[in-house]
Amino acid sequence: FTGTSAAALEAAFDDGGAAGNVLCTIPTTATLSGDLTGCTVLTADKTWELDGLAVVTSGSELRIQEGTTIVGVPGTGDATSYMIVDKDAKIYALGTEANPITFTSQDTSAQEVGLWGGLTIIGNAAMDTQVNPYEVNTAFTAGSGQATDSSGILRHVKILNSGITMAQDKEINGLSLIGVGAGTEISDITVDYSDDDGIEIWGGTVNLTNITIEHCTDDYFDIDDGFSGTVKNLDINTTTGNAGIEMSGVTAATFDGFTITTGVTQAKEGGIYFKNAGIGGHFKNGTIIHNGGQITPHGALHSNDVIDETTTSFENVAITAADGLAFTGTSAAALEAAFDDGGAAGNVLCTIPTTATL
Repeated sequence: FTGTSAAALEAAFDDGGAAGNVLCTIPTTATLSGDLTGCTVLTADKTWELDGLAVVTSGSELRIQEGTTIVGVPGTGDATSYMIVDKDAKIYALGTEANPITFTSQDTSAQEVGLWGGLTIIGNAAMDTQVNPYEVNTAFTAGSGQATDSSGILRHVKILNSGITMAQDKEINGLSLIGVGAGTEISDITVDYSDDDGIEIWGGTVNLTNITIEHCTDDYFDIDDGFSGTVKNLDINTTTGNAGIEMSGVTAATFDGFTITTGVTQAKEGGIYFKNAGIGGHFKNGTIIHNGGQITPHGALHSNDVIDETTTSFENVAITAADGLAFTGTSAAALEAAFDDGGAAGNVLCTIPTTATL
């Protein structure tokens, strides 16, 4: 606000906070570190650097223009570069197909994992007691009970070269969502080259659409702690690492429209991995191509414990698997029965012969 009536203009704009107006600022330096407060805008005319932990604090907003690139400075431990959007904060990362927003390493041409941390969003939709404080940084906890809570919008965003292990069983993934609500839009997301999971979700009700994940060293899409959202149009190619989809905690999310292709260099856990007891899930309109040859052979559908048969269903799902690797693990028979469903659900099972002689 400038000029003779600058103060009056500012007062009218503020209006005691009643008018819903927002005053945003563009940082004067390209380095992002520590707390981001108020409304911050990242413009596409420069490359922004994450140096250590940057936190969009409660009550604040981060707006990122289409075509913007954010790079993480290399570092491990306390020097790890990653971003947290805290509960009651919002991120508006509005990329387009032609001009996506990219989170990556300083070497933007790298095809490597673990060159910086990742992006973490925390919401208020932890709907039960399963959701713990953020394992990487327990100072951050999800709020509870607000199923339609919004943490903003991620649209046409790429997350590349990410994943840092902070301590045993405390890893930063490409995209981490803790108690994020259904009012949040997450669509057209690519995660490539992560030194842990591509996307991991702890609880929450958020829905995700048009997700592509490749080149992870652990799981590609990991859900825990009562996540109950819907994932539409999920494309996974497990060139390395473990499960295509891993599920733990008591959860029964919905996957509608998915393709999981497992590679012979995948280590273990198969296409869809029911990790713990009480796991269920609803899978519709999908394809699993399970090529076998894993270091530890697990099936297209693999269970490590007794699944929840009442919340496990398959509809119009096609599995093509190496012979003997369609259904494996403790609940192999229950998974096969749910898949067969008396022939009513339109599922198809095909096998790849173990020898090349027909």
